[in-house]
Amino acid sequence: MRRPIIGGEPAEGGSIAPVIDPSNGAQFEEVAMDADGDLVRAAIDAAEEGARALSAMPLSERGRVLLRAADALESRSEEIALLLAREGGKPIRDARVEVGRAVSLFRAAAEEARFVLEGSVYRVDAYDYPPGNDRRLVLSVREPLGIVGAILPFNFPANSFAHKVAPNIAAGNPVVVKPAPATPLTPLLMAEVLYGAGLPRGALSVVPGGAEAGDALVSSRKVSGITFTGSTAVGLSIASKASSLGKRIMMEMGGSDPLIVLEDADVAAAASTAARARFEYAGQNCNAAKRILVSSRVAGDFMRAFRAAVASMRVGDATDESTDVGPLISERSADAMGEIVRDALERGGRLELGGRRMGRPGFFFEPTVISDAPPDSRAMREEVFGPVAPVREFSDEDEAIELANSTVYGLQASIFSRDLGRALRIARRLAAGAVMVNESTRLRWDALPFGGVKLSGLGPREGVRSTIEAMTNLKILSFNI
Repeated sequence: MRRPIIGGEPAEGGSIAPVIDPSNGAQFEEVAMDADGDLVRAAIDAAEEGARALSAMPLSERGRVLLRAADALESRSEEIALLLAREGGKPIRDARVEVGRAVSLFRAAAEEARFVLEGSVYRVDAYDYPPGNDRRLVLSVREPLGIVGAILPFNFPANSFAHKVAPNIAAGNPVVVKPAPATPLTPLLMAEVLYGAGLPRGALSVVPGGAEAGDALVSSRKVSGITFTGSTAVGLSIASKASSLGKRIMMEMGGSDPLIVLEDADVAAAASTAARARFEYAGQNCNAAKRILVSSRVAGDFMRAFRAAVASMRVGDATDESTDVGPLISERSADAMGEIVRDALERGGRLELGGRRMGRPGFFFEPTVISDAPPDSRAMREEVFGPVAPVREFSDEDEAIELANSTVYGLQASIFSRDLGRALRIARRLAAGAVMVNESTRLRWDALPFGGVKLSGLGPREGVRSTIEAMTNLKILSFNI
Protein backbone atom coordinates (compact mmCIF):
# COMPACT_ATOMS: atom_id res chain seq x y z
CA MET A 1 0.00 0.00 0.00
CA ARG A 2 1.36 3.41 -1.02
CA ARG A 3 1.16 6.40 1.28
CA PRO A 4 1.28 10.15 0.62
CA ILE A 5 4.69 11.77 0.79
CA ILE A 6 4.74 14.89 2.94
CA GLY A 7 7.96 16.84 2.92
CA GLY A 8 9.92 13.73 2.01
CA GLU A 9 8.43 11.19 4.43
CA PRO A 10 5.52 8.72 4.09
CA ALA A 11 2.47 10.07 5.92
CA GLU A 12 0.00 8.20 8.08
CA GLY A 13 -3.73 8.69 7.73
CA GLY A 14 -6.15 8.97 4.88
CA SER A 15 -8.67 6.53 3.50
CA ILE A 16 -7.58 3.44 1.58
CA ALA A 17 -8.59 3.34 -2.08
CA PRO A 18 -7.87 0.80 -4.81
CA VAL A 19 -5.71 1.55 -7.82
CA ILE A 20 -7.24 -0.13 -10.87
CA ASP A 21 -5.46 -1.43 -13.97
CA PRO A 22 -7.67 -0.20 -16.85
CA SER A 23 -6.42 -3.03 -19.07
CA ASN A 24 -8.23 -5.63 -16.99
CA GLY A 25 -10.43 -3.70 -14.56
CA ALA A 26 -8.74 -5.33 -11.56
CA GLN A 27 -7.10 -3.77 -8.52
CA PHE A 28 -3.32 -4.11 -8.41
CA GLU A 29 -2.39 -1.69 -5.60
CA GLU A 30 -3.84 0.42 -2.80
CA VAL A 31 -3.15 4.03 -1.93
CA ALA A 32 -4.01 6.22 1.06
CA MET A 33 -6.10 9.16 -0.14
CA ASP A 34 -6.61 12.46 1.64
CA ALA A 35 -10.32 12.37 2.46
CA ASP A 36 -10.79 15.73 4.20
CA GLY A 37 -7.84 17.97 3.31
CA ASP A 38 -5.89 17.38 6.54
CA LEU A 39 -2.95 15.75 4.75
CA VAL A 40 -2.79 18.57 2.22
CA ARG A 41 -2.71 21.11 5.05
CA ALA A 42 0.14 19.17 6.67
CA ALA A 43 1.98 19.19 3.35
CA ILE A 44 1.53 22.97 3.09
CA ASP A 45 3.00 23.38 6.58
CA ALA A 46 5.97 21.24 5.52
CA ALA A 47 6.36 23.39 2.42
CA GLU A 48 6.96 26.46 4.60
CA GLU A 49 10.15 24.76 5.82
CA GLY A 50 10.95 23.78 2.26
CA ALA A 51 10.62 27.39 1.12
CA ARG A 52 13.30 28.46 3.57
CA ALA A 53 15.63 25.67 2.47
CA LEU A 54 15.17 26.36 -1.23
CA SER A 55 15.58 30.13 -0.91
CA ALA A 56 18.83 29.62 0.99
CA MET A 57 20.16 27.29 -1.71
CA PRO A 58 22.22 28.91 -4.49
CA LEU A 59 20.72 28.57 -7.95
CA SER A 60 23.69 26.45 -9.01
CA GLU A 61 22.90 23.92 -6.28
CA ARG A 62 19.19 23.83 -7.18
CA GLY A 63 20.31 23.10 -10.73
CA ARG A 64 22.56 20.27 -9.57
CA VAL A 65 19.67 18.75 -7.60
CA LEU A 66 17.50 18.81 -10.73
CA LEU A 67 20.25 17.23 -12.83
CA ARG A 68 20.79 14.48 -10.26
CA ALA A 69 17.03 13.95 -10.21
CA ALA A 70 17.01 13.63 -14.00
CA ASP A 71 19.77 11.02 -13.86
CA ALA A 72 17.95 9.11 -11.12
CA LEU A 73 14.65 9.19 -13.02
CA GLU A 74 16.39 8.03 -16.16
CA SER A 75 18.00 5.10 -14.34
CA ARG A 76 14.53 3.95 -13.25
CA SER A 77 12.68 4.97 -16.40
CA GLU A 78 11.52 1.48 -17.31
CA GLU A 79 10.10 0.93 -13.82
CA ILE A 80 8.25 4.26 -13.99
CA ALA A 81 6.97 3.60 -17.52
CA LEU A 82 5.60 0.19 -16.54
CA LEU A 83 3.86 1.66 -13.51
CA LEU A 84 2.38 4.40 -15.70
CA ALA A 85 1.14 1.82 -18.19
CA ARG A 86 -0.52 -0.23 -15.46
CA GLU A 87 -2.30 2.55 -13.56
CA GLY A 88 -3.03 4.81 -16.53
CA GLY A 89 -3.61 2.30 -19.30
CA LYS A 90 -1.10 4.12 -21.50
CA PRO A 91 0.54 1.77 -24.04
CA ILE A 92 4.04 0.96 -22.84
CA ARG A 93 5.75 2.48 -25.89
CA ASP A 94 3.95 5.78 -25.29
CA ALA A 95 4.62 5.54 -21.55
CA ARG A 96 8.36 5.33 -22.25
CA VAL A 97 8.14 8.46 -24.38
CA GLU A 98 6.36 10.29 -21.58
CA VAL A 99 8.96 9.32 -18.99
CA GLY A 100 11.74 10.36 -21.35
CA ARG A 101 10.11 13.75 -21.75
CA ALA A 102 9.88 14.10 -17.97
CA VAL A 103 13.60 13.38 -17.64
CA SER A 104 14.39 15.99 -20.28
CA LEU A 105 12.21 18.53 -18.50
CA PHE A 106 14.26 18.29 -15.32
CA ARG A 107 17.44 18.86 -17.31
CA ALA A 108 15.89 21.73 -19.24
CA ALA A 109 14.72 23.43 -16.03
CA ALA A 110 18.23 23.24 -14.59
CA GLU A 111 19.69 24.82 -17.73
CA GLU A 112 17.01 27.43 -18.46
CA ALA A 113 16.72 28.79 -14.92
CA ARG A 114 20.07 30.56 -15.08
CA PHE A 115 18.85 32.63 -18.03
CA VAL A 116 15.30 33.31 -16.88
CA LEU A 117 16.42 34.35 -13.40
CA GLU A 118 19.45 36.45 -14.37
CA GLY A 119 17.66 39.82 -14.02
CA SER A 120 18.29 43.10 -15.86
CA VAL A 121 19.98 46.45 -15.45
CA TYR A 122 17.98 49.41 -16.75
CA ARG A 123 19.40 52.60 -18.30
CA VAL A 124 17.13 54.96 -16.38
CA ASP A 125 19.33 57.89 -17.35
CA ALA A 126 17.43 57.73 -20.66
CA TYR A 127 14.34 59.11 -18.86
CA ASP A 128 13.82 62.65 -17.61
CA TYR A 129 11.40 61.61 -14.87
CA PRO A 130 11.87 61.13 -12.03
CA PRO A 131 14.63 63.73 -11.69
CA GLY A 132 18.07 62.42 -10.73
CA ASN A 133 18.14 59.33 -12.94
CA ASP A 134 21.72 60.14 -13.94
CA ARG A 135 22.86 59.10 -10.45
CA ARG A 136 20.73 55.97 -10.05
CA LEU A 137 21.49 52.29 -10.65
CA VAL A 138 18.24 50.39 -11.25
CA LEU A 139 18.05 46.66 -11.68
CA SER A 140 15.50 43.85 -11.49
CA VAL A 141 15.64 40.45 -9.88
CA ARG A 142 13.22 37.52 -9.86
CA GLU A 143 12.32 36.04 -6.50
CA PRO A 144 10.38 32.87 -5.62
CA LEU A 145 6.61 33.25 -5.57
CA GLY A 146 6.15 30.92 -2.59
CA ILE A 147 4.31 27.64 -2.15
CA VAL A 148 2.80 26.33 -5.38
CA GLY A 149 -0.08 23.88 -5.52
CA ALA A 150 0.00 21.54 -8.52
CA ILE A 151 -3.10 19.63 -9.60
CA LEU A 152 -2.33 16.90 -12.13
CA PRO A 153 -4.44 15.21 -14.83
CA PHE A 154 -4.74 11.43 -15.06
CA ASN A 155 -3.37 11.22 -18.59
CA PHE A 156 0.17 12.57 -18.04
CA PRO A 157 1.12 11.74 -14.45
CA ALA A 158 4.87 11.78 -15.22
CA ASN A 159 5.19 14.60 -17.73
CA SER A 160 2.72 16.91 -16.01
CA PHE A 161 4.49 16.25 -12.71
CA ALA A 162 7.76 17.30 -14.33
CA HIS A 163 6.22 20.41 -15.90
CA LYS A 164 4.83 21.57 -12.57
CA VAL A 165 7.67 20.52 -10.26
CA ALA A 166 10.99 21.02 -12.09
CA PRO A 167 10.61 24.71 -13.09
CA ASN A 168 9.23 25.61 -9.67
CA ILE A 169 12.08 23.92 -7.80
CA ALA A 170 14.48 25.77 -10.11
CA ALA A 171 12.69 29.02 -9.23
CA GLY A 172 12.89 28.26 -5.49
CA ASN A 173 9.22 27.40 -4.94
CA PRO A 174 8.22 24.35 -2.87
CA VAL A 175 5.44 22.33 -4.53
CA VAL A 176 2.48 20.40 -3.12
CA VAL A 177 1.24 17.98 -5.77
CA LYS A 178 -2.26 16.52 -5.86
CA PRO A 179 -2.29 13.72 -8.45
CA ALA A 180 -5.44 12.58 -10.21
CA PRO A 181 -7.18 9.88 -8.14
CA ALA A 182 -6.82 7.34 -10.97
CA THR A 183 -3.04 7.76 -11.40
CA PRO A 184 -1.39 8.55 -8.05
CA LEU A 185 1.41 5.98 -8.09
CA THR A 186 3.67 7.47 -10.76
CA PRO A 187 3.95 10.89 -9.02
CA LEU A 188 4.58 9.18 -5.67
CA LEU A 189 7.40 7.12 -7.14
CA MET A 190 8.90 10.18 -8.85
CA ALA A 191 8.85 12.09 -5.55
CA GLU A 192 10.76 9.26 -3.88
CA VAL A 193 13.36 9.40 -6.64
CA LEU A 194 13.72 13.17 -6.30
CA TYR A 195 14.31 13.01 -2.57
CA GLY A 196 16.89 10.32 -3.18
CA ALA A 197 18.66 12.79 -5.46
CA GLY A 198 19.04 15.34 -2.65
CA LEU A 199 15.90 17.46 -2.80
CA PRO A 200 15.63 19.46 0.46
CA ARG A 201 13.03 18.27 2.95
CA GLY A 202 9.73 20.03 2.55
CA ALA A 203 10.42 21.12 -1.01
CA LEU A 204 7.96 18.59 -2.44
CA SER A 205 4.90 16.73 -1.21
CA VAL A 206 2.59 14.40 -3.12
CA VAL A 207 -0.86 13.89 -1.60
CA PRO A 208 -3.38 11.76 -3.54
CA GLY A 209 -6.98 12.78 -3.05
CA GLY A 210 -10.18 13.98 -4.59
CA ALA A 211 -12.13 17.22 -4.54
CA GLU A 212 -11.65 17.81 -0.80
CA ALA A 213 -7.86 17.62 -1.11
CA GLY A 214 -7.91 19.92 -4.12
CA ASP A 215 -10.10 22.43 -2.31
CA ALA A 216 -7.77 22.46 0.68
CA LEU A 217 -4.88 23.26 -1.65
CA VAL A 218 -6.70 26.02 -3.52
CA SER A 219 -8.24 27.54 -0.36
CA SER A 220 -5.08 27.79 1.72
CA ARG A 221 -3.81 31.35 2.12
CA LYS A 222 -0.30 29.94 2.51
CA VAL A 223 -0.34 28.79 -1.12
CA SER A 224 0.71 31.55 -3.53
CA GLY A 225 0.18 29.87 -6.88
CA ILE A 226 -1.92 27.15 -8.48
CA THR A 227 -0.93 25.27 -11.63
CA PHE A 228 -3.66 23.03 -12.99
CA THR A 229 -4.15 20.70 -15.93
CA GLY A 230 -7.55 19.10 -16.47
CA SER A 231 -11.07 19.67 -17.68
CA THR A 232 -12.46 23.11 -18.38
CA ALA A 233 -15.34 22.78 -15.91
CA VAL A 234 -13.04 21.92 -13.01
CA GLY A 235 -10.44 24.44 -14.12
CA LEU A 236 -12.90 27.33 -14.17
CA SER A 237 -14.11 26.47 -10.67
CA ILE A 238 -10.54 26.34 -9.35
CA ALA A 239 -9.53 29.53 -11.15
CA SER A 240 -12.46 31.42 -9.70
CA LYS A 241 -11.64 30.46 -6.13
CA ALA A 242 -7.87 30.86 -6.51
CA SER A 243 -8.18 34.28 -8.15
CA SER A 244 -10.54 35.51 -5.44
CA LEU A 245 -7.78 34.72 -2.93
CA GLY A 246 -5.16 36.58 -4.95
CA LYS A 247 -3.24 33.52 -6.15
CA ARG A 248 -1.20 33.31 -9.33
CA ILE A 249 -2.86 30.80 -11.68
CA MET A 250 -1.75 28.72 -14.65
CA MET A 251 -4.72 26.80 -16.04
CA GLU A 252 -4.29 24.35 -18.94
CA MET A 253 -7.79 23.13 -19.68
CA GLY A 254 -9.79 21.32 -22.35
CA GLY A 255 -9.57 21.15 -26.10
CA SER A 256 -11.51 20.01 -29.15
CA ASP A 257 -8.73 20.40 -31.67
CA PRO A 258 -9.66 20.50 -35.38
CA LEU A 259 -7.55 18.81 -38.04
CA ILE A 260 -8.27 20.40 -41.43
CA VAL A 261 -7.52 18.56 -44.69
CA LEU A 262 -7.60 20.86 -47.75
CA GLU A 263 -8.13 19.61 -51.29
CA ASP A 264 -4.44 20.07 -52.17
CA ALA A 265 -3.17 18.05 -49.18
CA ASP A 266 -1.16 14.85 -49.27
CA VAL A 267 -4.25 12.81 -48.39
CA ALA A 268 -2.40 9.62 -47.46
CA ALA A 269 -0.08 11.48 -45.08
CA ALA A 270 -3.00 13.42 -43.59
CA ALA A 271 -5.02 10.23 -42.99
CA SER A 272 -2.09 8.44 -41.36
CA THR A 273 -1.29 11.40 -39.12
CA ALA A 274 -4.95 11.94 -38.23
CA ALA A 275 -5.32 8.31 -37.10
CA ARG A 276 -2.42 8.60 -34.69
CA ALA A 277 -3.41 12.10 -33.58
CA ARG A 278 -6.93 10.96 -32.68
CA PHE A 279 -6.38 7.48 -31.27
CA GLU A 280 -3.07 7.75 -29.41
CA TYR A 281 -3.74 6.84 -25.76
CA ALA A 282 -7.29 5.95 -26.80
CA GLY A 283 -7.99 9.60 -27.60
CA GLN A 284 -7.39 10.78 -24.02
CA ASN A 285 -5.14 13.73 -24.82
CA CYS A 286 -6.15 17.37 -24.49
CA ASN A 287 -4.54 18.18 -27.85
CA ALA A 288 -5.77 15.11 -29.71
CA ALA A 289 -7.29 15.75 -33.15
CA LYS A 290 -10.83 15.52 -31.87
CA ARG A 291 -12.62 16.85 -34.98
CA ILE A 292 -11.52 16.02 -38.52
CA LEU A 293 -12.63 18.47 -41.20
CA VAL A 294 -12.07 17.40 -44.83
CA SER A 295 -12.60 19.16 -48.14
CA SER A 296 -15.51 17.57 -49.97
CA ARG A 297 -13.26 17.28 -53.05
CA VAL A 298 -11.01 14.70 -51.35
CA ALA A 299 -13.39 13.33 -48.69
CA GLY A 300 -13.81 9.93 -50.33
CA ASP A 301 -10.08 9.34 -50.73
CA PHE A 302 -9.41 10.56 -47.21
CA MET A 303 -12.08 8.38 -45.61
CA ARG A 304 -10.81 5.24 -47.34
CA ALA A 305 -7.24 5.90 -46.19
CA PHE A 306 -8.29 7.00 -42.71
CA ARG A 307 -10.55 4.02 -42.15
CA ALA A 308 -7.77 1.65 -43.24
CA ALA A 309 -5.24 3.35 -40.94
CA VAL A 310 -7.58 3.14 -37.95
CA ALA A 311 -8.53 -0.48 -38.68
CA SER A 312 -4.84 -1.44 -38.68
CA MET A 313 -4.27 -0.15 -35.14
CA ARG A 314 -3.91 -2.91 -32.59
CA VAL A 315 -6.06 -2.61 -29.46
CA GLY A 316 -4.68 -4.38 -26.42
CA ASP A 317 -3.24 -4.45 -22.92
CA ALA A 318 -1.19 -1.36 -22.14
CA THR A 319 1.85 -3.43 -21.14
CA ASP A 320 1.90 -5.30 -24.47
CA GLU A 321 4.69 -4.01 -26.72
CA SER A 322 2.49 -4.38 -29.81
CA THR A 323 -0.43 -2.29 -28.51
CA ASP A 324 -1.32 0.90 -30.39
CA VAL A 325 -4.60 1.74 -28.61
CA GLY A 326 -5.11 0.84 -24.97
CA PRO A 327 -8.10 1.09 -22.64
CA LEU A 328 -9.89 4.15 -21.36
CA ILE A 329 -9.13 5.24 -17.82
CA SER A 330 -12.38 4.00 -16.26
CA GLU A 331 -15.65 2.14 -16.74
CA ARG A 332 -17.46 5.47 -16.69
CA SER A 333 -15.28 6.84 -19.49
CA ALA A 334 -15.88 3.79 -21.64
CA ASP A 335 -19.64 3.98 -21.13
CA ALA A 336 -19.59 7.69 -22.00
CA MET A 337 -18.21 6.89 -25.45
CA GLY A 338 -21.33 4.86 -26.22
CA GLU A 339 -23.46 7.90 -25.41
CA ILE A 340 -21.34 10.11 -27.68
CA VAL A 341 -21.72 7.66 -30.57
CA ARG A 342 -25.47 7.26 -30.09
CA ASP A 343 -25.94 11.02 -30.07
CA ALA A 344 -24.00 11.47 -33.31
CA LEU A 345 -25.90 8.69 -35.10
CA GLU A 346 -29.30 9.89 -33.91
CA ARG A 347 -28.50 13.34 -35.32
CA GLY A 348 -27.62 11.95 -38.75
CA GLY A 349 -24.02 10.81 -38.57
CA ARG A 350 -22.96 7.56 -40.27
CA LEU A 351 -20.94 4.87 -38.50
CA GLU A 352 -17.89 3.90 -40.55
CA LEU A 353 -16.01 1.83 -38.00
CA GLY A 354 -16.34 0.60 -34.42
CA GLY A 355 -18.98 2.11 -32.18
CA ARG A 356 -19.17 -0.34 -29.25
CA ARG A 357 -17.59 -1.47 -26.00
CA MET A 358 -15.24 -4.36 -26.62
CA GLY A 359 -16.16 -7.75 -25.21
CA ARG A 360 -13.08 -8.21 -23.06
CA PRO A 361 -12.01 -7.38 -19.50
CA GLY A 362 -10.97 -3.79 -18.94
CA PHE A 363 -12.29 -0.46 -20.14
CA PHE A 364 -11.96 -0.85 -23.90
CA PHE A 365 -13.97 0.88 -26.60
CA GLU A 366 -13.58 0.15 -30.28
CA PRO A 367 -11.71 2.80 -32.31
CA THR A 368 -14.68 4.54 -33.88
CA VAL A 369 -15.07 6.66 -37.02
CA ILE A 370 -18.24 8.63 -37.76
CA SER A 371 -18.73 10.37 -41.11
CA ASP A 372 -21.17 13.22 -41.80
CA ALA A 373 -20.87 14.15 -38.13
CA PRO A 374 -23.53 16.82 -37.47
CA PRO A 375 -22.12 20.16 -36.21
CA ASP A 376 -24.60 20.11 -33.31
CA SER A 377 -23.61 16.62 -32.15
CA ARG A 378 -21.75 16.18 -28.89
CA ALA A 379 -18.84 14.66 -30.80
CA MET A 380 -18.36 17.96 -32.65
CA ARG A 381 -19.10 20.34 -29.75
CA GLU A 382 -17.59 18.77 -26.63
CA GLU A 383 -14.15 17.63 -25.59
CA VAL A 384 -14.51 13.90 -26.26
CA PHE A 385 -11.87 12.06 -24.22
CA GLY A 386 -11.99 8.72 -26.00
CA PRO A 387 -11.44 6.86 -29.29
CA VAL A 388 -14.22 8.46 -31.34
CA ALA A 389 -13.33 10.39 -34.51
CA PRO A 390 -16.07 12.56 -36.05
CA VAL A 391 -15.38 13.51 -39.69
CA ARG A 392 -17.14 16.42 -41.36
CA GLU A 393 -16.88 17.67 -44.95
CA PHE A 394 -16.57 21.34 -45.91
CA SER A 395 -16.99 23.09 -49.25
CA ASP A 396 -14.46 25.94 -48.95
CA GLU A 397 -11.94 27.36 -46.52
CA ASP A 398 -14.41 29.84 -45.00
CA GLU A 399 -16.65 26.96 -43.97
CA ALA A 400 -13.63 25.05 -42.65
CA ILE A 401 -12.63 27.99 -40.49
CA GLU A 402 -16.18 28.47 -39.24
CA LEU A 403 -16.41 24.81 -38.23
CA ALA A 404 -12.96 24.85 -36.65
CA ASN A 405 -13.80 27.91 -34.54
CA SER A 406 -17.32 26.76 -33.61
CA THR A 407 -16.54 25.33 -30.15
CA VAL A 408 -15.74 27.04 -26.84
CA TYR A 409 -12.22 25.60 -27.04
CA GLY A 410 -9.07 26.87 -28.71
CA LEU A 411 -6.10 24.72 -27.79
CA GLN A 412 -4.33 23.56 -30.97
CA ALA A 413 -5.17 22.86 -34.62
CA SER A 414 -3.68 21.26 -37.73
CA ILE A 415 -3.88 22.18 -41.41
CA PHE A 416 -2.84 19.84 -44.23
CA SER A 417 -2.03 21.60 -47.49
CA ARG A 418 0.76 21.79 -50.06
CA ASP A 419 0.19 25.56 -50.33
CA LEU A 420 2.03 26.97 -47.32
CA GLY A 421 0.91 30.51 -48.03
CA ARG A 422 -2.71 29.43 -47.96
CA ALA A 423 -2.11 27.38 -44.81
CA LEU A 424 -0.59 30.43 -43.13
CA ARG A 425 -3.58 32.56 -44.12
CA ILE A 426 -5.98 30.04 -42.61
CA ALA A 427 -3.82 29.57 -39.52
CA ARG A 428 -4.04 33.28 -38.76
CA ARG A 429 -7.85 33.01 -38.71
CA LEU A 430 -8.03 30.01 -36.37
CA ALA A 431 -8.76 30.60 -32.69
CA ALA A 432 -6.04 28.38 -31.27
CA GLY A 433 -2.96 28.57 -29.10
CA ALA A 434 -0.91 26.78 -31.76
CA VAL A 435 -1.45 25.70 -35.36
CA MET A 436 0.56 22.90 -37.00
CA VAL A 437 0.93 22.73 -40.76
CA ASN A 438 1.20 19.20 -42.20
CA GLU A 439 1.73 17.74 -38.72
CA SER A 440 -0.30 16.40 -35.83
CA THR A 441 -2.22 18.52 -33.34
CA ARG A 442 -0.31 16.47 -30.77
CA LEU A 443 2.91 18.34 -31.47
CA ARG A 444 4.35 20.06 -28.41
CA TRP A 445 7.73 21.42 -27.36
CA ASP A 446 8.14 21.08 -23.60
CA ALA A 447 10.49 24.06 -23.39
CA LEU A 448 8.09 26.41 -25.22
CA PRO A 449 4.83 27.96 -23.97
CA PHE A 450 1.86 25.59 -24.33
CA GLY A 451 -1.78 26.53 -23.91
CA GLY A 452 -4.87 27.77 -25.63
CA VAL A 453 -7.41 30.55 -26.03
CA LYS A 454 -11.10 30.78 -25.14
CA LEU A 455 -11.94 28.07 -22.58
CA SER A 456 -8.77 26.08 -23.21
CA GLY A 457 -6.59 28.10 -20.90
CA LEU A 458 -6.31 30.90 -18.35
CA GLY A 459 -3.23 32.71 -17.13
CA PRO A 460 0.33 32.26 -18.38
CA ARG A 461 1.08 29.24 -20.52
CA GLU A 462 2.93 26.18 -19.36
CA GLY A 463 6.54 25.60 -20.42
CA VAL A 464 9.94 25.56 -18.75
CA ARG A 465 10.76 29.25 -19.22
CA SER A 466 7.19 30.51 -19.05
CA THR A 467 6.53 28.61 -15.81
CA ILE A 468 9.63 30.03 -14.13
CA GLU A 469 8.60 33.52 -15.22
CA ALA A 470 4.98 33.06 -14.14
CA MET A 471 5.83 31.59 -10.74
CA THR A 472 8.35 34.22 -9.68
CA ASN A 473 7.95 37.83 -8.58
CA LEU A 474 9.77 40.59 -10.41
CA LYS A 475 11.36 43.09 -8.02
CA ILE A 476 12.88 46.45 -8.98
CA LEU A 477 15.89 47.65 -6.94
CA SER A 478 17.05 51.28 -7.16
CA PHE A 479 20.33 52.59 -5.76
CA ASN A 480 21.19 56.28 -5.46
CA ILE A 481 24.92 56.23 -6.19
